[in-house]
Amino acid sequence: MCRATMLCCFRCMNWFGKTGLMPCETCGDGECPRGGACLCALSKKERKVALSYMATYENLLQELTGESYDFRKHGKVLESIHVDRRRLVRRGQT
Repeated sequence: MCRATMLCCFRCMNWFGKTGLMPCETCGDGECPRGGACLCALSKKERKVALSYMATYENLLQELTGESYDFRKHGKVLESIHVDRRRLVRRGQT
């Protein structure tokens, strides 16, 4: 689970709290209440960039805290960009 309590919208670049947000049924991401965007609002290339940055961020947090992120909630998005979620987790980590 993403540990950040505030998220930055992909579309409007405003910060919003994730508490109480229902995840998008398609991408598993929280939809910005102002910009209305989630991962679905991005192009295929943009989704790859966003997910690679998520993986980098979550890898850093895993190194610091020992907790891992479960990318399964983004399964449909990963399938649409042809990325196996196991590629987002570094070897030797869960």
